[in-house]
Amino acid sequence: MVPMSSWLNGSDEYKKAKGIVEFLEERAQYPDQMQVNYALRDVLNPQRGEYLLEAGSGSGVLCRLMARNLSPGGRITGIDISPEIVKLSQEYACNENLNNLIKFEVGKASELVYPNGSFDGVFAARLLLYIINPLEVIAELIRVVKSGGRIVLMDWDFETLVVDHSDRELTRRIFHWRNDHKDGNNWSGRQLFRFMKVKDLKEVTVYPVVTVATDDNSSLTQSLWHAASGALEQGIITPKEHETWVSELKLSIKNQQYFASIVYFIVHGLVP
Repeated sequence: MVPMSSWLNGSDEYKKAKGIVEFLEERAQYPDQMQVNYALRDVLNPQRGEYLLEAGSGSGVLCRLMARNLSPGGRITGIDISPEIVKLSQEYACNENLNNLIKFEVGKASELVYPNGSFDGVFAARLLLYIINPLEVIAELIRVVKSGGRIVLMDWDFETLVVDHSDRELTRRIFHWRNDHKDGNNWSGRQLFRFMKVKDLKEVTVYPVVTVATDDNSSLTQSLWHAASGALEQGIITPKEHETWVSELKLSIKNQQYFASIVYFIVHGLVP
């Protein structure tokens, strides 16, 4: 077992990376995120002996989820642009005795260092929504996959979000601001099919995953709180509107009447 936090001695880079990794690990424990992650694994369908690549691996949650399916003889590589996050993700893998199945490396998804046809499959989850030129990244993913190998992409589409709230105008104002001005391209999920078709991938198939939240134990519910606080900070809503909107949702949670939902899109394609 490798002890966590055994390096960098508290540097600013380490503290920032550790905060990101802890957030990703905590988010992955919510039931809605587990649902999406397992669905992604099922679509990718990792097999023993295969070599896989994850672009934008973060804390390594998905690599660890896939790894045991590759044994014996297989391996998964995860790349991330942050050296500090890569070191932490390797420690997580080591702590789960998966070091022989997972390797994390520093790298950019748009400039992969691997030779053509290095992998049986590649995947990227919750990544392309943050990429300025997603087609450039997809081209690199295609390059490093063997002919007949598979590419799996996944992103949410924030404008598929619904929540049961009495104030429709206020809800739309919060959601429209969140969709268009926070955390990247929130239409990415609906664009993945087109991206795959533009790149001439074969047998492109879409798997929509609908997640539902009926309590506070949900990554989606946490996203609602962040959306409301962000809209407040940016002056999109007033403090009174924020209090009223959030209070109604918290009361509906208390009364077991709360409902919210969003769609994630998983898209699978084969390299010619």
